[in-house]
Amino acid sequence: MRPGLPSLRSRIEAVLFVAAEPVTIDELCEATGEPSRKVVSALSELRASLGDRGIALREIGGGYRLHSDPECREEVERYLLPPKTYMSPASLETLAIVAYLQPVTRAEIESIRGVNVDGVMGTLEERQLIRELGRKDVVGRPILYGTTTQFLEAFGLRSVDELPPLPDDAPRRVNGQVIAFPQSASKAASVSQIHESIEGHEDEVHAKANAKLEDSVADELKRAMNGSS
Repeated sequence: MRPGLPSLRSRIEAVLFVAAEPVTIDELCEATGEPSRKVVSALSELRASLGDRGIALREIGGGYRLHSDPECREEVERYLLPPKTYMSPASLETLAIVAYLQPVTRAEIESIRGVNVDGVMGTLEERQLIRELGRKDVVGRPILYGTTTQFLEAFGLRSVDELPPLPDDAPRRVNGQVIAFPQSASKAASVSQIHESIEGHEDEVHAKANAKLEDSVADELKRAMNGSS
């Protein structure tokens, strides 16, 4: 150990402070030159040392990251977000579908919502809550979408496995196929028309709407999933 070297806890804190993404144990071991046993112990020390400060240590997506304390959420959102903003119900419903059914295509989302989702998908991408995962190996090769690390951070999740369980009648995947809510004849006809209009052109559409945020994303999505207004 070189003379005057800061404590392992301090070195790990410095790495996490500059990291743009969650940092894994292996990455912290490589950065500090210390074994995993010592790194895990130092992480525990770091979490305890933060105490009642406005910064907390969170495990997200298999790694660790420093973030603002959830108790300070209102102040942080007032600073970061434009005034009088909101997230539309359409955006929340679409985000919930992507979170639970990912990887999912636009057509699969539209089969559940019964409306075109080009605008809201563009908005969710702009907010970095969803991202492209690749293309589905079917005719037209539609884009597959999933949630992002920023989505996990917004909802305080380590992974999507921590999402609340779905109701029995909610859309889900069965043998790789999306099974949607029961639809009326008129809604089913609308979905069919949408699919016919975009088939083979899934990647030629652009965002047309701007959804905004009224309350915290977590509270809004919880209401959307529970079917509340």
